[in-house]
Amino acid sequence: MFKEDLKTRLTDVKDEFESYVDKRVDLLKLHLVGELSRFTASFAIKLGVLYLLFFVLMFVSLAGAFFLGEHLGSYGKGCIIIAGIYLFFAIIFILMRRIWVQKPIIQSFIQLFFPKFDKDED
Repeated sequence: MFKEDLKTRLTDVKDEFESYVDKRVDLLKLHLVGELSRFTASFAIKLGVLYLLFFVLMFVSLAGAFFLGEHLGSYGKGCIIIAGIYLFFAIIFILMRRIWVQKPIIQSFIQLFFPKFDKDED
C-alpha cells in the first residue's frame, strides 16, 4: 500500500514537473517571438526613415553644392567642398564607430536575448 501510494505520488510529481517545464518553454518561446517581432518592426521603421532621410540629405547636398558653386564661380568647387564635408564626417564616424554603433547594438541584443524574467513572474 505504501509503495503504491509513493509510486502514484512520484508519478504525479513527475507529471506536474513535465507540465511546468512545457509551460515554461512555451512562455520563453512566446517571449522570444514577441521580442523578435518588436525588433523587426522597429528595424523596418528605422530603415524606412533612414531611406527617406537619405533622399533629403542628397537633395540638400545638391542644393548646397549648387549654392556654393554659384558663389565660387564653379559648380565643381561647390561639389568638392560638399564632398570634403562628407569626408570629414566619415572620418569622425569611423573613429567613433565603437561608441556610436557597436556598443548600442551589443546592448540592444543583450536586452533582447537576456530579458529580465522577473517581469514574467508577476
